[in-house]
Amino acid sequence: MNLKGIGIVLGIWILILSNLNAMKPLTGYPCLPSDFGVIYREVTFKTDDGVNLKGWFYPAQDTSGIANEIIGRMISVPESLKRKPREYVCSKEKKPTIIISGGDAGNMAFSIFYAYHYFTRGYNVFTFDWRGFGESDPWNIPEDQLCCTEFLTDYQAAIDFVKIQPEVHPQKIGVMGFSTGAYLSFAMAAMRDDVSAYIGRALITTIEDLIDNLDAIDSERNFVAPRDYPQDLMPLMAAQNVTIPVFLVVGENDARTPPWMTKAVFHGLSGPRWIWIVPEAEHGGPKGPEMVSYPSFFENTLSFLDQYLK
Repeated sequence: MNLKGIGIVLGIWILILSNLNAMKPLTGYPCLPSDFGVIYREVTFKTDDGVNLKGWFYPAQDTSGIANEIIGRMISVPESLKRKPREYVCSKEKKPTIIISGGDAGNMAFSIFYAYHYFTRGYNVFTFDWRGFGESDPWNIPEDQLCCTEFLTDYQAAIDFVKIQPEVHPQKIGVMGFSTGAYLSFAMAAMRDDVSAYIGRALITTIEDLIDNLDAIDSERNFVAPRDYPQDLMPLMAAQNVTIPVFLVVGENDARTPPWMTKAVFHGLSGPRWIWIVPEAEHGGPKGPEMVSYPSFFENTLSFLDQYLK
């Protein structure tokens, strides 16, 4: 692969998604994993409150048959470059699985490139869309609201679904999230005893702290905290209940979720913990940690997962 070329175009993807400050869901998918020749299966699962969510399950696979030269370089694949869908064959071997959660914008189509780096290295990967995103059931999401408390219910359903899949080792499930997805994933690590490793990029301390930062950046917006979000699940408070291995990543120049937030949560942890403050990186977009330190971001997170999840 041409890593520099992929990185430049991937930056356009995450520039669209990561420079937003509140909810902006995208319905429908601008591309599918099969467009790149990736083996996956589409699934639908239901939450405890009766909402249908859409997910993509990627089995661990090698790079053969995948359009490695374009994955990550375009979000809409021209018909002339699309690969023929490949047959899904269920593995008899149960493997470690990573759940990658979305953020506050777009949908799981924008996570294909992230998933690629893990399902080609021996991990199953599961992505899913929050209610109101992608092809999950519609949901009224105010644009200035930072998150929906109901997303916690969505995440619980996703983990429950993944655990019972025949390809999944139920004691080897990791969660990974970016920004909004980072603190929702952290809540799962605090709430559940069936999550074995956590990776978070741009983690907050509390939503109140986040709103203070965003107000300083954009005083014209009226950012709204999610209704009834549990205070004990705010990362600063939840850290005392997270004992699994944790890898925290933040950009040195991140103004929205600055390093002091990540450091505060890091110091509250009692289990195995790693922190990486990426020099010259910002919150997201072309200067996000995964771009400034691409491909080291994936190499480092894989090293962490190999140690604690495999």
